[in-house]
Amino acid sequence: MRNSSILSVTLRTLFRSWAISVGFVALVTATCWFVSKTLLPAILLVLAYVISAVMNARRMNPQQVCLRMAWTVRSTFIVSAFVMFVLVLLHVRSIFGGRFDAPGFNPKIPYITGIVMFTVGSVVSLYAIVMGRSLGVCRTCRRLYGDYDSNSLASSLFNDESGRQLRLFFWMCTCIAVAQWVYFFVFFINVNFNSPDFFFFNYMPVAVYVFSLVFLASRYYGIGEAYRASVADGMTLRHGSDLRFMVTNGDDMLLHENAEGQWDTPYKARVDAAQVSDGKALERFVALGGPDDTQMRFLYTNKTQSGENIVHYAAFVSDANKDNAARGGRWFSSYEVDRFLHSGQLAPMFANELVRIYTITMAWKTYNRQGRRLYPIKHYRPIFRLRDFKEWDVDYNDPAWLQISEENEDSRFYRARRLLRKCLSIFNR
Repeated sequence: MRNSSILSVTLRTLFRSWAISVGFVALVTATCWFVSKTLLPAILLVLAYVISAVMNARRMNPQQVCLRMAWTVRSTFIVSAFVMFVLVLLHVRSIFGGRFDAPGFNPKIPYITGIVMFTVGSVVSLYAIVMGRSLGVCRTCRRLYGDYDSNSLASSLFNDESGRQLRLFFWMCTCIAVAQWVYFFVFFINVNFNSPDFFFFNYMPVAVYVFSLVFLASRYYGIGEAYRASVADGMTLRHGSDLRFMVTNGDDMLLHENAEGQWDTPYKARVDAAQVSDGKALERFVALGGPDDTQMRFLYTNKTQSGENIVHYAAFVSDANKDNAARGGRWFSSYEVDRFLHSGQLAPMFANELVRIYTITMAWKTYNRQGRRLYPIKHYRPIFRLRDFKEWDVDYNDPAWLQISEENEDSRFYRARRLLRKCLSIFNR
């Protein structure tokens, strides 16, 4: 795919994600007056299910997308439906009698749709902003495709612009919610709707949504023009696949200081093929200067947002060829590598590899695939020895172990979270 085509697809995907996700919110706001307040919570749950189906379909698509906005809108619908359902119940006389017969309560208008949705939306989007790339949908993306490639324009756009979309959605929801709450307490009479009521509660949010479409379309057009101008000056995107080797010998690891002053593996290569076999990987490793008796182990593959593959291998060098494999690098002990990791001296990609290997190994040695402990001792942590790396029979390409490392029998509220997941599993189908 040509560079300009990659950029165009990325920008269109970002714009489409916003238009569809936030468009659902605008649609509900514009049409809520014609829908029964009792049925609206069920309709929101149906829309949440539709968004979930679209999210799962997009995950299966080779063209990657960022689903943070879709997740935020879906969560807003689910929480809003629950709040609306509670407010409807509060007006049922057979349950609460006349306990809530206050001037502000009207069984015909038990809640204002916009006030509920935009208040919830501001809270959910703030949570998504605070969580950042620790959000569940982001962890799922990293489990499937690895961390984003900062050298790829498409990956950087997905990472940066999705965050800006979240902040835009937060300020939209917050400003609309504040305006509607002020109008509700100062001017609204909870008997029926008049023209000013329709404007503040129905038409104003739709107008803000249309304005956001114009704003984002202008922004992405400007990004495209700036890119085309930079291409004219010779800027290009990367193509092909990356092949990376984590070189170890017993408890030692081979590292090389790169141009940025960070420690990384000295064995890296660019290859044309999207897939690399173990035999070809060994050939490439030897071509880079590695010993030919090195034992090779495939670790995992991740794909960048621009469609490039990064294939990760572990190379186990024998004691006899330890010095021959140095290739300008230095051998460090596990303790020293751990110190580099916690002090931020490792290259981001290498740090990501190391954390993934440690996390999956510890999860595999501690829990089964259901997240239950293999040993009866709570919070028991097995020993991680790098010299055993070659013998561990665990699939580092299986993202399930990353999920188990976070949700297991030793994590907080494990049973409650597991029960909640089962209750909400319909939204993940």
